Amino acid sequence: MVSAGEMHRILRKRLHKRGRGWTEILGSDIPPGAHTKTKTLELLREKLRARGDLGVGTLVVNLLLEPRNPFEPSRRRLPKRDVVAVGSLASLLLAALVWFNFLGR
Repeated sequence: MVSAGEMHRILRKRLHKRGRGWTEILGSDIPPGAHTKTKTLELLREKLRARGDLGVGTLVVNLLLEPRNPFEPSRRRLPKRDVVAVGSLASLLLAALVWFNFLGR
């Protein structure tokens, strides 16, 4: 059996052996080593700019519009059927609200 004090000593020794530099992250273009805060921020912004399919705006557009056709990427995307139905009902409700409260004396 290993006592708690011995385990603590072993773990502290392992911690000091690892070093202070970053290791390489598989699948990324970020070079290993220490980076400054500005360099890290610049690398992160560069990676996000390279991925145009990420972001809240893209998520909202994908929820409202039909899926993009990979064979015709420049073709205009139409709204989904559900979005049109809900929008029509909401506009009809708003028109009735305006009519009965403000215009229909």
